[in-house]
Amino acid sequence: MMISKNYSFLILFLVISCSKKNNFSQVSVDLPGYNHSKYHVNFKTDFNTSTNISYWLDQNEVISSLTYQGDSFDIVLPYLKPSSNYLFKINEFSKSENINSSILYSFKTRSLPNVFPSFDLVKDSSFSFDGFLLFRTQEDPGIQFMMDDDGEIVWYSISDSVLSRPFNIGLKNTYISLSKRNIINEVSFEGDTLFSKISNSHSFHHDILKFSENKKSYYVGLTYEYYNYYKNGIDSLMGDGIVVYDENGEKIWRWNIFDHIEPDKEQYLIRDDWSHGNGIDIDSDGNYLISFRNFDQIWKINSISGDVMWRLGKGGDFNLDNKDVFYQQHAIHKVNKSQYMLFDNGSSEYRKSSRALVFSLDEINKKFNHEKSVFLPDNLFTFKQGSVYLIDDENYLFSSSVNNKTIISDSSGKILWNLSSDHSFYRVYYIDNKKLL
Repeated sequence: MMISKNYSFLILFLVISCSKKNNFSQVSVDLPGYNHSKYHVNFKTDFNTSTNISYWLDQNEVISSLTYQGDSFDIVLPYLKPSSNYLFKINEFSKSENINSSILYSFKTRSLPNVFPSFDLVKDSSFSFDGFLLFRTQEDPGIQFMMDDDGEIVWYSISDSVLSRPFNIGLKNTYISLSKRNIINEVSFEGDTLFSKISNSHSFHHDILKFSENKKSYYVGLTYEYYNYYKNGIDSLMGDGIVVYDENGEKIWRWNIFDHIEPDKEQYLIRDDWSHGNGIDIDSDGNYLISFRNFDQIWKINSISGDVMWRLGKGGDFNLDNKDVFYQQHAIHKVNKSQYMLFDNGSSEYRKSSRALVFSLDEINKKFNHEKSVFLPDNLFTFKQGSVYLIDDENYLFSSSVNNKTIISDSSGKILWNLSSDHSFYRVYYIDNKKLL
């Protein structure tokens, strides 16, 4: 079959056009103000395409940004150490394959602001972790930041006021934050606000979280609730509640402890701050776990009816040996499908030592199974605040808030990573690299 010259020219033109590579032009790096550490790489391309940025201090540890589509780009590089010289290149993709890369560019990051906390790290030379630790200060100005295993800052964001205490890790590349006591935000580490809910009827405190169910996202917060008492010189009791919002910010469920419990019929000490909830998590069956510090108990709350399903702790529904009793605990959470963990603060009266307590439960027969206790040294006893989380199958990340210490130990309690600061941190979270980019 003969092909005309015009068609031959068109085919040749299409082949040349399809194989043509983009030029990257007007490349610039915008340095941030001192209130955050993200750097913007701006550039243009000749035609619409998919691109990302590869950047590094060490060629053996290359970080890749998110991938974007278009012909004019503003790509954020969020995880950068201060006072460091970075190299980067722009990459073009077609069907997830790298087809074109720019020349090599470089820039230097700024030093840390003067208001930043100071640190002193002592660590075992054989220990390292492949991830970051997420902190939040409790002073003015409020500062959130991430640190690597060498104690170097790789990301920060500084507020112009004190940040409300609760914060948590999102599902991927985000954190959940209270900027004020009635405002829940989800913010990406690149700086984009993905969710914001202002409540006119609730004041949130101590803990917030995000979970996903049936491909939808939900936001959960602990709230303050009040009960008119008018006895023994006390006008009202402050207790706790739960509120749940869907991804559109619509309130879909709420719980108030005083709708289910009458204080005078309970064993707990009557005081202004009655229950003092300080932690919440979702159990494997979708029901809620709440830590009540003033009760020395964990409660399980039915996520539909709001009924109290069980109480774990002193005077609760499970028989505990003396070694299993916990005091003034924080940071209740599921470790896996069958195990729970909490930070057992200990007690100035009963046991001046803090530990990670790992356990499982036979909920039907109300049996408590002690799995493991990992104690901090007695000089790191923290009677309030604090947290503990696994960073892998063997090592435990502690925040010893009273002592301004962040500790990583192995399962025997041997300290592998010991960070001292001039600031106190309510909680410290571990973020695996896989949850970032």
